[in-house]
Amino acid sequence: MRVCLLLMRTPSSDEDAERMLGILRSTEVQGTEVAVYLLGDGVLYARKGQTGYLGLNLSNTPEKNSVRASARDLRARGISDGDLELGVEIIEDLEGLFIEDVMERAERVFTW
Repeated sequence: MRVCLLLMRTPSSDEDAERMLGILRSTEVQGTEVAVYLLGDGVLYARKGQTGYLGLNLSNTPEKNSVRASARDLRARGISDGDLELGVEIIEDLEGLFIEDVMERAERVFTW
């Protein structure tokens, strides 16, 4: 099974991070592949050195999972490659990749 997560909100609370990481942990047990897409203010989830739950765990997701951030949204917020957690992939056409993934491979989609 493949699950896609689309995050577009500012990571303003640990509750959002816990929700995302809870999905990642539960799918890991079931052998599910997860693709995380960070778009708009969601790219702020990918920044290194964040306090709270997310910064410590985003790069520790299983290898079969992917975390992708919009290059355009990173640039708009002044976030460079060096500011990102390890393993975050920067994608120029994130919206196109997300739509393709959802339409062709995903069985479940979560967004917030």
